[in-house]
Amino acid sequence: MNRTPPTLSLRDRFYLGLLRFFARLPLAWLQRLGAGVGYLARFMPGLTPVFVARRNLELCFPEQSETWVQRTAVASLQANAMTFLEFAKCWGMPPAYSISMIRQVHGEEIFKRALEGGKGTIALLPHFGNWEFMNAWTNQFVHATIMYKPAKEPGVDAFVRRARSRLDATLVATDETGVRALLKALKRNGFAAILPDHVPQPQGGVYADFFGIETLSTVLATKLWQRTRCAVIVMFALRRAPGEGFDLYFQEPDRDFFNEDIAISVRGMNRTVENVISILPSDYQWAYKRFKESPHLQHVYDRDRPPKFLKPHPASHRYL
Repeated sequence: MNRTPPTLSLRDRFYLGLLRFFARLPLAWLQRLGAGVGYLARFMPGLTPVFVARRNLELCFPEQSETWVQRTAVASLQANAMTFLEFAKCWGMPPAYSISMIRQVHGEEIFKRALEGGKGTIALLPHFGNWEFMNAWTNQFVHATIMYKPAKEPGVDAFVRRARSRLDATLVATDETGVRALLKALKRNGFAAILPDHVPQPQGGVYADFFGIETLSTVLATKLWQRTRCAVIVMFALRRAPGEGFDLYFQEPDRDFFNEDIAISVRGMNRTVENVISILPSDYQWAYKRFKESPHLQHVYDRDRPPKFLKPHPASHRYL
């Protein structure tokens, strides 16, 4: 690995050095460390990630008890912490290491069939499990184009870019130039990885149901499919016991994704993410403010007030 660029600040060098240090530790150690850090969340309910995770779980699973919400929120933060440290290991090791950590592949025929279609492939990657180890495995078969938002710390950004460049992946900006690059790649039978569960800019989304709540949802995957008629698959990886690697999963999206109506298609995409989450709710990134742009929900992330639905809603009985 190259030396730290001389333009990095002392703080950036610290972050870069920390990532390199983590990359040298055994995977099992990192996972146990992450689980320990996440476990501390149960003693710090006032922290923003803890509060947001609890609020999201309350909204999405109104039928569940407070005990279940608390337990799942802590487990989610443990999984998130493990994922971050696993990223450092993945980024700091050769691609062969990441490939060796994929112990079993479920639905591989779905992946292979998509590539054989000849019209390009969109892979929907929810914030679920660990998505970095998958890149090395898929790179054995296809060159990926990935939207990438630079990290706030230049040291971290340099580390990530260097790691992904080893995979021969093309990183494109999260703007119109990136969208054009994805479209161009798909038209050349390329492979585009897209996050289906982030909050887009208003011009890049529509309001669609997610766990019974209308929220701003990205239209990128839908519009790219409509332009190219490419294959669309779902990918995620779940960890085994500490140090024992990951299982990789390929699935088909909800059939409504392939509807010509954008609103129905995006709802199908959201339902696809819901189905993935239902496998293991604790492995989803619940600390993300997914419902910050909802037309029928007020003060959703206000600590001092419960969410207020502006019209009847399946989950509203918990708060009104």
